[in-house]
Amino acid sequence: MNNNRPLLSIGHMTYLNSEVFYWRLSKTSFNLVPMPPRAMAAALERGDLAAGPLPIAEILRMNGQVRSLGNLGVSSHGAAKSVFLFSRVPVEKLSGRNVAVTSHTATSIQLLRVLFKDFWKVSDHQFVGVDCSHEAALWIGDPALELRSSSDYDFIYDLGTAWTTLTDKPFVFAEWVVRNDVPLEQAYELETQLLKATKDGLRNIDEISRFRANHFLTELDVSDYVRNFSYFLGENERSGQMDFQRRLDQLPAWRPDSQAVGSLR
Repeated sequence: MNNNRPLLSIGHMTYLNSEVFYWRLSKTSFNLVPMPPRAMAAALERGDLAAGPLPIAEILRMNGQVRSLGNLGVSSHGAAKSVFLFSRVPVEKLSGRNVAVTSHTATSIQLLRVLFKDFWKVSDHQFVGVDCSHEAALWIGDPALELRSSSDYDFIYDLGTAWTTLTDKPFVFAEWVVRNDVPLEQAYELETQLLKATKDGLRNIDEISRFRANHFLTELDVSDYVRNFSYFLGENERSGQMDFQRRLDQLPAWRPDSQAVGSLR
C-alpha cells in the first residue's frame, strides 16, 4: 500500500457477531469508524466510508455502487440469536397493530416485512419508533441479546429461525463491500488483510469470549453465539440471498425514515 495515501475509512460494526472481523485487523492500516448498520450504509453511500459490512438490504438497493469484498459477511442457517421480534400477543395477531422498530435496522425490518407477508400472514400493521405505544418490537444485535435476558414480552420470535423454516435456506444479514471508486490496489490490500484477520479471529473465539462476556452473556454464551454464524458466503448463502431479493421485490418499495416509522399495507 502507498504510505502517502490517507488511510481508508472502514465501517466498524461493534456488534458481537462481527467481532471476528476486527479482532486481529490492523488498527494502524485503516481508520475504523464505529457505526450501527443503517448509519454505516448511509456513510458508505455518501463516500464517508470506503468499505464495511453493510446490511444486505442496503447493498441490494445500492446495486452498482459497491462490490463484494472477499465473499465475507454474516449469515445464519436457522436461529440468528440476536434478531428478535418481541411481542405481547402471538405474531399471527399483529395485523393492524403497532410494531416498534429499532432505528439501527436496515435489513431485519425488510426481513420482517417478508415474513409478515409470506410466513405469518400479518397485514395492515404500522411500524413506529421504539418510544411509541406498541404490541411488538423488533430489536437486533447486542441490544436484542440483552433484552432477551430481561424481556417482559410474552412471545419472542427469532427471525433467522422463521426465515429458514419458510425457505430452508440461510439468511445473509450483512456482507463486506467496498465502493467501486476505491483504487484497486487499496481494495486488494484491504481484502487480503480482512480475510486473514477473519480467519485469525475465528481461531481466537475463546479469547474473544473472555473479552466480550458480560452480565447477560457468559463466556460460553459468547462462544456459542459467535460460532452460530457463517462468515464466508458460499453457494447456499448466495441462494438464500437471491430468494430474499426475490421476495422483497414482490413488496412495495419502502425504507424506514430516520425514526424507523411508516405505514405498511
